[in-house]
Order: sequence, then C-alpha cells, then structure tokens
Amino acid sequence: MKKIFKISLFAALFMSFVVVAVVFGDKSGDTAKADEGFEFVLNEKSENLPDGFLNNQFEASKITTRFFETLNEKYGTNTEDDVYTVNGICAKDYPAYFAGTFINTEGRLIVQIVEKYYSEDYREKEWYQEFAEMVQSEKFACHPVKYSYGELIEAISSVTLGDIKDELSKRGVSIVDAGINDYLNKVEIGVRNQEEYEIITDFLKSDIYSVSIVDYEPQDNIGVYAGEGVTESSTGTYTFSVACRARRLLPGGIYSYGYLTCAHAFSGTSNVYINTGSGTNTLIGSSPSSLQKRGGKADVAFITTNSNITLYNTIYMSTTTLNANYSSSIGSVVYKRGESSGVTSGTVLDSSYATDVGGYSFTDLVKTSYYSIPGDSGGIVYSQPNSVDYAYSVGIHKGNNVSSSGSVNYSFFTKMSNDLAALQGTGTPIPVYTY
Repeated sequence: MKKIFKISLFAALFMSFVVVAVVFGDKSGDTAKADEGFEFVLNEKSENLPDGFLNNQFEASKITTRFFETLNEKYGTNTEDDVYTVNGICAKDYPAYFAGTFINTEGRLIVQIVEKYYSEDYREKEWYQEFAEMVQSEKFACHPVKYSYGELIEAISSVTLGDIKDELSKRGVSIVDAGINDYLNKVEIGVRNQEEYEIITDFLKSDIYSVSIVDYEPQDNIGVYAGEGVTESSTGTYTFSVACRARRLLPGGIYSYGYLTCAHAFSGTSNVYINTGSGTNTLIGSSPSSLQKRGGKADVAFITTNSNITLYNTIYMSTTTLNANYSSSIGSVVYKRGESSGVTSGTVLDSSYATDVGGYSFTDLVKTSYYSIPGDSGGIVYSQPNSVDYAYSVGIHKGNNVSSSGSVNYSFFTKMSNDLAALQGTGTPIPVYTY
C-alpha cells in the first residue's frame, strides 16, 4: 500500500493556530475553514455546481469506495436481512474513530471523526495514518462529532429491527422511515402525526435521534439499454425499467448474460419484453424467481437475456457509458434514468435509509432528492458523468415518498453493491458483476 508521510513541522505549527468554528444542524450556517481550506458545509445542489466539483467528488468517491472495500475484504460482507449493515459491514467492524462522511459544497470529502480521537494535529495521529493508508489518499479533511458510525448503525438498527421497534409498536407507533445522516451525526426518524411524535420523543431519550412528522408514504415505482422501459406483457406497454447489463459466472467458467432490474416488478418467474411500438412486443429473456431478491438490503432481479439480444452499456437516449459501481457519501450528486421521467438528478440525503414498502421491510437503502414517478422502478442510478461522458453505476432505483396531496417528496434506491451481494445466494456463490 502507499506509504503515508507525516506533514512537516512548519505545517503542523501553522495548523495549531487555526481556529475552526462549525455549526451543525443549521445547514445555512457559516462556512468553516479546515486546515487546507476545506469547507464544512454539506452540498445540497445538483445543478450550477462550482468548477472542479466533479473532479473533487470523483476523488472523494474513490476514497470511500476503497474504505468500504477494505472493510469488506477484512470482515466479509454480511447479507443477513435481520442484521442492519451499511454496505455489508456490521456496526462492530467499523473503526471506533470513524463517524461517517459527507461531500462539501466544493465536492470534497469530509470524514467525521469521534471527538475523543480528534485534535487539531490529527494528521499526526495513529488513527489518521491508519485511515489514510487504508484509502491510499490524504485528499480529505476531518471534523469531530459525538457519535461513531457503529453507534449510528446500532441506533437505526434498534428502531427498525430491534428492541425499540418492538416497544414502540406496543405503544401504537409505527415509524414511516429512518435514515443515517452523516452530516448531522444523527439517525433521523419520520412518524405520521403529533401523537406518535410525542410518544416517540418521550421514549427516545438519546440525542442520537432526531424525530419529525412526515406527510408521505413510501411506494415502489413499477425502464437493450440502461434505463430503458420493459414489460412482462407480450402486447402491453412499459411497466418498469432496467438498470444495467450484468453477467453471472457459472460453474465451468461459463457466463450468463442479462440485465438487472427491481424484483418488485415480478410476482414470480416471468418473461420480459421490450415494446417495439407494434402490436406484439419483442421477447428479450426471462427472470426466474430464484434470481429475484426483494426485502432486507436488496430489491433486485436478474433478467437472463436471449443469445440474440445485444447488451449495451450506455444509458438509453444518452451517450453516457457506465463503469463498475462505487459508493456515494451524503451530499454527492447522483443521476437516475427511468422510462417514465427520464434523466433526473439530485443529492444523497441519507447514506443509509430504512423503510417498509409494499409489505416488505428494507434497510441500507439510499435516500435522495432526485425526481421519480411510477414506471421508473428498476432504472439505473449513476454518478455525475465526467468530461468524456463516463459514469459509475451507484444503484437501482426503487421508489419514492408521496405526500397525501400526491406530490413527490423524496426518492430512494438500493445500493448496487448490496444488490449484487444478494444475487450471490448462499452455499456456493455464483458471482454477479456489472460490466
């Protein structure tokens, strides 16, 4: 691994005189300066971004991807639905000093650090050297917060899968959703009315939780190219979208090719067609029930395509080409292509999001501000395209939160890494890749 060198004595002395004032919880607060000019303000825009934002976010995503990959390699990827994990990693396996990440207004990475580990000369500390070597970079700044990421995971697990969920249920409270907000260093919980708000705030004494009343219900959005529309009907119109091409490595080194989409589009094994504009649709393949995983951390199905179907790695009605998946921190700009609403963009609002949809419980989704409507389900979520129109696959669009008036509040998607892990199965795994 790349060796991380300590900063010079002069730079360390200079940093010791820097005073950093950061106000969290007020997203419109003053901009605080880090030791290298980093701003500690969360990015909330997906348009009119400053020069250099794309390059900075790309570098930030490489760092977080290396971090999660290192932990997955060290501890393995947990795919159990009754254990809350983030990117397949259990609470106990995150470093004790680590408290999450976010993207600032310049697209640069801020790493949250538990305050007892943090000091102004943090680049001299052993934990910093460990983290920097792990991610093979020092292009990030650190900031102190109260709770570790492991504590945040345990907190959201308690209200979505554990004892607190059971106790709240006895009191007649069923939370709408919950999410880890790395920027605020809290678990945000949504409830339906004032009565439930008062019960849950009286019950939850810890300031690790932030509760609010929400006026929406999560729902699925029931898009050959990434993001194109397909159907289960030989004569019908588009009913859902496909995400991106993938392949399964079968015993004997033989590949099975196809597309990924959402499992909630199916009720079992089904043929899949593309609408050709005539009375009869074109059969492109089928999705067996054994390759449909719905619930827990994934909502994914593998469509095995016929041998005469060409699999494109470009986004439908676009020139953007997809590469392998990577992770996105809160504040990252992401794009979605679905058949119904086309290409829309937004920012990541919660790095790990939990809710019930269609009678199934889900954890470790991603909550985002991009727009979506029914028919977009299964579409591709991807990173901001670079100057040569290449982007990385981030996830598979699942659904949105719709208010009582019918307006769309937020959207959410499954992480590509969780979807691929879910398709591996148990016993002898069958590796599944995007390519």
